[in-house]
Amino acid sequence: MFKNSMKTKGVLSTTLIILFFVLGIILIIGVILGIPYIINNIGDRTKILNAIGGFIIGITYFIMVALLSDIVSSSRVNIFVKSNVYKFRKIGYLLLINLVIHYAIGTIYGVSGMRFVDLAPGVFITPGICVYFISGLLCFVIADAFDQAITIKEENEFTV
Repeated sequence: MFKNSMKTKGVLSTTLIILFFVLGIILIIGVILGIPYIINNIGDRTKILNAIGGFIIGITYFIMVALLSDIVSSSRVNIFVKSNVYKFRKIGYLLLINLVIHYAIGTIYGVSGMRFVDLAPGVFITPGICVYFISGLLCFVIADAFDQAITIKEENEFTV
């Protein structure tokens, strides 16, 4: 069983490293192509906001992949450390930031496609918003579970 978990961690670590570099290349290309796009559309605020919002979402994904790769690399020794709690909370906040950006872009451009709730203009819930919200909440739940596990581990060390 230990060999399978090491294989899984190895595959996950390799996948995250590849994703990290691919996102880095995408962000570099986005900056190279985004600057002329913003300069050419300097009068159109919605296009500029869309470009900046997309770039911010790309940066948050880049940071999330970096944090996840740190968590995977620290799990080789002990996964239940305080730094992983903070990393999961940061990932949760980044997902909630992506939710706000996704909602703002949907409000500016209008929403096309499926909506779960569409009460009025500007009051809607799309599948993307649900995914960001649920994933962000899961990160906070995992962070709290790690925090409680660390507390239990420390209490057990003191009772020896």
